[in-house]
Amino acid sequence: MELGEKICHLRKLSGMTQEQLAEKLNIARQTLSKWENGTSMPDVESIVRLSSLFHTSLDELLLEEERHMENEKAQITLEDMMRINARNRRMNLLLCGGLVFLAIGIILAAFEKMLETTTENLTYILYRYAAAGQFQKPPINYELLLLPALLAGAVGVVLCLCYALMSRRKN
Repeated sequence: MELGEKICHLRKLSGMTQEQLAEKLNIARQTLSKWENGTSMPDVESIVRLSSLFHTSLDELLLEEERHMENEKAQITLEDMMRINARNRRMNLLLCGGLVFLAIGIILAAFEKMLETTTENLTYILYRYAAAGQFQKPPINYELLLLPALLAGAVGVVLCLCYALMSRRKN
């Protein structure tokens, strides 16, 4: 790959237009276009700025690919870092979602239990004991109230398990 092709490739990998890169290098866009087309070559100062801007060594920019192929295998490329970052974002979202659903499930279960206890206590004190002298459970199906808590907890557990499996697969 020629120097101009390398500059074009690095520019596109970083998501910059020719105008944006030319502005960063304090040159005209046409000059950058000539470099990328191979009709002219950048001066030494511009090559050093390109190397610094793209975090590449001067060897990678100037030398043929065969000469620095051994070093390239050991280095992480910008594309690799972008894939790693995207995967990490997905993993973090998965873990956070799982933890949120677990927290929602726990809160709903606690709320249902408090509601059941409060209802039974109030029913016992106010109505059944005073009026009839006997205790009867109120006609509320508490198991149905517990379903959203169980569902949210199950979703949270599944998301956390997916995170654990994907983390193990990564290693």
